Amino acid sequence: MVRRIAFITEGFMGSTLPLIRQLCLRGYGVDLYYYKRVIHEPEACELDYRAERYGVNVVPMEVYGGISRYVGNDNLRIYVFSQVRPLGSVPVVRSVMGLVMRCQAYGAARVINGRCYDAINVICNYDMGHMADLLRYLGGNVVVSLHEVWNHGKPCVKPSRLLAEVIRKGCRIVLFSDHSRGDIGRIAGVDMDLVRVNPFGLFESFASLPELEVREGLPERYFLFFGYIRRYKGLGVLHEAVRLMGEALGGYKIVVGGQGDDGVLEEMRGDDRYVLISRFIRNGELVGLIKRAYAVVCPYLSMSQSGIPQTAFPFGTPIVASDLEGFREIITPDVGMLFPTGDARSLARCLSELIMHPDRREQMRRNILSFTQRHPRYDWENICENYLEIIGL
Repeated sequence: MVRRIAFITEGFMGSTLPLIRQLCLRGYGVDLYYYKRVIHEPEACELDYRAERYGVNVVPMEVYGGISRYVGNDNLRIYVFSQVRPLGSVPVVRSVMGLVMRCQAYGAARVINGRCYDAINVICNYDMGHMADLLRYLGGNVVVSLHEVWNHGKPCVKPSRLLAEVIRKGCRIVLFSDHSRGDIGRIAGVDMDLVRVNPFGLFESFASLPELEVREGLPERYFLFFGYIRRYKGLGVLHEAVRLMGEALGGYKIVVGGQGDDGVLEEMRGDDRYVLISRFIRNGELVGLIKRAYAVVCPYLSMSQSGIPQTAFPFGTPIVASDLEGFREIITPDVGMLFPTGDARSLARCLSELIMHPDRREQMRRNILSFTQRHPRYDWENICENYLEIIGL
């Protein structure tokens, strides 16, 4: 009898698809429930679909596209769970909408529970409170994978609505870094015996995507900062490092890719040392940006873990990052460089060293291409083994 696992997520496909692929190759039946009415080019894969109605919708296999090619067999089925969102700002509207959302969550949970899965894995983030009601009604062997424990943009020691429900329900929790386990350990009421760490492997499905040209045009040589831009990601530290480098930057430029609200972006506009791509970046565009970058820069001021190294490493691109615990877990001296958090002068020295010693950068690139052989903790086969032990299958 085929054992079946359900994944429920609103994104995070870069870290979810490789695990699904491993499970499918081992003969497990996997059903993926995407918690969004309209799917348009999720992270690290090709999938476009709009649900016709609210509730659980079957996604036709003919639109799976690159997902089918990547997963490699027919053990995967995809659904969309469409729910009324967001809540209104008027109290009465908010109350009515909240009731509708709870009813829809209950209906979806009945459908999912009725399919008698051996395990149900809810994949979410600290701010995905809309999943709390669905989680409340899910029964059986439920595991919650948390990509972030805290909102690093607005730090707070009070658990989110979602995390409060996870704690109340007594679900097993999967985290993706040792640092995240430390974060969750500070919350009152968490049974740490239920908390396990199973790290991301490399987001290898990115490497299966076709490359697209960036319409803004790219310089010949550049360092890359990419992602959803928030102040805690330290773009201002990079800006100061570039100022300190002066002529040492040589012919290199800084490409900043992604939408965000950091005020330093205004200072960068009109400065010919920067190329700003201030918009949503398509998967294929990101592939090209990373492949051509001399190195990726992550000057974060705070974080639990990040998927940036896992996104860059499939292309052999080194990382220069803040010396935060979440980065230290994966960025070793053979594949990148770490500098003291918030220290623009040290970041400038790292960038200068990479520019002056291209042979070191080339050795890092070669080391990255054999990363999982030398760091088996990040090999998806081993991650899958750990995952099956965590969920009890």
